[in-house]
Amino acid sequence: MIAQARITSDTSATVHLADEAVDVQGADLPEIRARVKQAFISAARDSDEAIDVVIVEPDVRHHLRVEPSGRITGRTPDQRPLYGPALDEPLIAPPTDDTADLSGIDQGALRTSSTTTGEQPAVETPATGELATVRPRARRRRAAAMPPSTLPATSTRPGGSAASAPSSASAGSAGHAPADSPSAPVPSAASAGSTGSAGSAGSASAAGSAGSASSASSAGSAGSAASSGSASSAPPSASAPSAPSTSPPSAAAAPHPEWTAAGPDRSASNSPPAPNPPTRTRVATPGADGRPTLQDLQSSTAKPEKIKATRGLRGFITKVTGGVISPQPGKVERADNERLERIRRPLDGPRNIAVVNLKGGAHKTTASLMIAATLGVTRGGNVLAWDNNETRGTLGWRGIPSDHNRTAVDLLQNIDLLRAPEASNADLDPYVRPQGGMRFDILASDEDPGSAASIDDRAFGELNDALSRFYRIKVIDTGNNVRASNWLAAVKSADQLVIISTVREDTFNAAAWMIDELRATGLAEQVDHAVTILSHSAKGKFDPTLRRRLQAHFGAHTRAVTEVPYEQQFVDGSHLDWERVRSRTKEAWLDATALIIDGL
Repeated sequence: MIAQARITSDTSATVHLADEAVDVQGADLPEIRARVKQAFISAARDSDEAIDVVIVEPDVRHHLRVEPSGRITGRTPDQRPLYGPALDEPLIAPPTDDTADLSGIDQGALRTSSTTTGEQPAVETPATGELATVRPRARRRRAAAMPPSTLPATSTRPGGSAASAPSSASAGSAGHAPADSPSAPVPSAASAGSTGSAGSAGSASAAGSAGSASSASSAGSAGSAASSGSASSAPPSASAPSAPSTSPPSAAAAPHPEWTAAGPDRSASNSPPAPNPPTRTRVATPGADGRPTLQDLQSSTAKPEKIKATRGLRGFITKVTGGVISPQPGKVERADNERLERIRRPLDGPRNIAVVNLKGGAHKTTASLMIAATLGVTRGGNVLAWDNNETRGTLGWRGIPSDHNRTAVDLLQNIDLLRAPEASNADLDPYVRPQGGMRFDILASDEDPGSAASIDDRAFGELNDALSRFYRIKVIDTGNNVRASNWLAAVKSADQLVIISTVREDTFNAAAWMIDELRATGLAEQVDHAVTILSHSAKGKFDPTLRRRLQAHFGAHTRAVTEVPYEQQFVDGSHLDWERVRSRTKEAWLDATALIIDGL
């Protein structure tokens, strides 16, 4: 089955795992996303194996694979069942700890008093006539998925579950959720008080789970069923929780997961209630003084936008009815929308993508152009393709021609212009070459090999710092010399390394040698995080044995391996014409670009 995270607002989410549901809270949406990812990484490490997950937001779903190492990659959606609600169920924020959970109350046991006496209605159990104890919902949380401000300052109990199940009507028995249910917590075998007194057997919360007995201090204070004496005086609405335990936590208890002490805390079925006044754990809100902010109001009142089908029969129905009947997108359209959302996801700063292979003719320039064009078309601009070749590169030739021939060397000579506080994008126009509808610019290398050699690691750093003020993503086409200082500077600056190779033996051997060289020079982390793109260089069929060999080799070194098909336009060396690129080729580069952005 697949783990699931449901981001219900900008400040809350619920993570559904195999054995628990984790409520996540944060100050804003980026913090929520970060904590959701951390919860999945913790779960993968606990199970010591990769887990497949889906993250559901109001307008997009992310299908990912999370590994124990912390690596998160995209995956193809499938039809496996999920832990937690179905994908199509509406996103509803969970109740706070102050909200009473009335799900355990037997509705048939409601008794309305006589109108002539004015008595208030009471909730009682049919077996004993005792008033049922209504407990606030106690939810298990991982410390890694909680903002520090929401960690309870009062006692918490490691292990176990806070979910209650209605008990049977017979005395001394307590009903538990099925053990094989994916979301059913399994109480500890040493839990105390679940079969306390005969009088508690029929109450709505008689099956309250006990805390884990992993520590001596927490085992003694495990939640028990309500005794006859204490339940008879409980108010009919919701009983207030008792004072938290003050016993010190056990050293053997796991540092995470934790409980929020929200329910009544009785040490044993026959023990009297704690004499301390009841306390309540307050869930922190983003406001500095604990009051809700404008963002809280907007997130709680905003209605998720319904995604309408635009393709096929479903799209036709939406169009002809003017949206009155608007079916949801089909499987293929949903997958395409999710891929676009992956590419368009916001970045928290400028990013560098370096395209590398030490062999000429390995499609580095083609890959740089297609990645930049795909990003420009889908993200709407702020993308630069930069030819960082230590000799004369061809990136400038392969783009749409400009009315000037200035290059990176010219820009370096006037770098102070871009460093000025009043510098703007207009100051870059004399040096970069706009690519029209593809919405990216090209910074060409100098056509004089001697001048291009003046771009060393120091010069690369100066250009990179200046260009980062104006471009969100820079796609860097590199040369063929692994020991050139500007080549090494580009690789070290890369937030995402892209290893490109054709399926010819000379080019994929060069890529494999480069990987070994990078690992030997201390850049193993860059390789581990890299994406490998295998580019078909001929119309012929890809030998399946060779495909398996290449996927196995590069898959063992890099984060992902993908393929792009042969494209005739790339072979003749002419300017890139986006309209002439086949749909199949664009689809493959969309897949590759989504994998690249996943790493940013």
